[in-house]
Formats: sequence, C-alpha cells, structure tokens
Amino acid sequence: MELVVFGYQIVPGRDEPLAFAASLEECQREAVAEREELRRNDPDLEMLGAMAIYRLTLAWPDTDRLIAVLNEKTSLLDAIVVDRKLVGLVAD
Repeated sequence: MELVVFGYQIVPGRDEPLAFAASLEECQREAVAEREELRRNDPDLEMLGAMAIYRLTLAWPDTDRLIAVLNEKTSLLDAIVVDRKLVGLVAD
C-alpha cells in the first residue's frame, strides 16, 4: 500500500528537514506561514530563497529497511520514500 504526502523545505534551498502535509494546498499554506515566521524572527532578512514543495509517495519498508531504521543506519524518511517529485515553489 502506498500513501502520498507533500513536503516543503523548512529552510529555503535545503531538503533537510522537510515539513509535511496531507495536501498540496495545505503544504503551500504552511510554507507561506513558515516564510512569514522566518521574516518575523529576522526583520533584517532581505532575500529569502524559494522553498521547494515535493510530492512524496511513501510505502511501508521491507524488513531490511525497517531494521536499518531501528538500528539508526538510515532515516525513516529514506526507508519509506518510493518516489519524490518537485511540484512547486513558494517564493515572494
């Protein structure tokens, strides 16, 4: 069974960490709110790069991948992402 979620870059230009939402619209709203928060925390911030939004297809990991997660050899996200596609950008 596969599941689709959407994730956006919390820090513009960096894919770690990502924040997640159930829909593209919700993800876009949360990314805009995150940008506003970044600006509130740093009023001198002039240029803020675009934040990528991804569509991620997730699937339950097989036994080997799950053991790698449990043994902290890989992240849960790396173990369950089947497909990742750039679907948008949030910018000023």
